[in-house]
Amino acid sequence: MDNRTLPIAQAAAGDQEAFDLLVHRMMPLIHAQVHRFRCAGVEDDDLAQEALMGLLAAVRTYRDDSGAAFTTYATACIRNRLLSLARRYGPLADRETPLEDSPELPDTAADPALRLQEQEELKGLLKRLQTRLTDREYRVLLLRLGDCSYAEIAARLGTTVKAVDNAIQRIRRKMA
Repeated sequence: MDNRTLPIAQAAAGDQEAFDLLVHRMMPLIHAQVHRFRCAGVEDDDLAQEALMGLLAAVRTYRDDSGAAFTTYATACIRNRLLSLARRYGPLADRETPLEDSPELPDTAADPALRLQEQEELKGLLKRLQTRLTDREYRVLLLRLGDCSYAEIAARLGTTVKAVDNAIQRIRRKMA
């Protein structure tokens, strides 16, 4: 994904539509990172929310002149957030090797004020998603971000795989 096709600067400046578009375009990256951290003891919803907080941190702290592509930087921010969450819930030593500490990658989880700000921003994002999506679409989105398959989502929500697919298609249209 090319930085020129992403509305990074607009999202960082507070443009909500730009951020929503960025979230939509970065969904495959978020999904891939969440998939890597699925483990016992951490709810899929928690993983998805933490990944979104990592994306928020990436948008706020990315510098175009750093030489790194935004997707590379966002991947590192998301992964660091998920690593922090996984460490709080238990060891992942057999599944993940932590990134080396780097001054270029912010560990926003260590700064309580920044973490509080991110939590407020995440609450705002989740509230906007809840107002745009139906209750079922919202639950489908959180489960999908948590790397549940269509069949797993259908089983959890007591519906069919086709109904889950339809909900995801509606979510895509609403987020585009």
